[in-house]
Amino acid sequence: MVEPTAKPRRILYVAREACGNPALCAEVRAHAAAGAEVLVVAPVVSSWSNRWTLDDAEDRERAEARLEESIACLRGNGLRVQGTLGDADEVQAIADALFAFPAEEIVICLEEPERSHWARKGVVERARERFGVPVTEIDVAERAPAVLA
Repeated sequence: MVEPTAKPRRILYVAREACGNPALCAEVRAHAAAGAEVLVVAPVVSSWSNRWTLDDAEDRERAEARLEESIACLRGNGLRVQGTLGDADEVQAIADALFAFPAEEIVICLEEPERSHWARKGVVERARERFGVPVTEIDVAERAPAVLA
């Protein structure tokens, strides 16, 4: 008789800021059981200078850099990671990601300046109400800074 294999735990990691901090990545890893799958979504957030133009190339480049840094750090901590860019509306970015990657937990990475922006928009609360999975908020500012080689 063949035993059914358990599905790996799936975590959606929202990178509003680059989360290449080793201590932060280790904390995300603590949320993941061995063999967990992680999808990093980096919302393409419009800068003030590009908000009223149709040129979002710089915003996409910044989002791609956040995405790559976050993926590299998480892979360096032994996690199986994929990544994608997301909508500028953070809750819509989460919804889009969950459609393709049904996760058991959402982990949101924020720095202090973004915390007030997200609180004003109610992003974390709306995500908790809308998606019915645990939402964990991790404050980047409380972690030791990343060491650059």
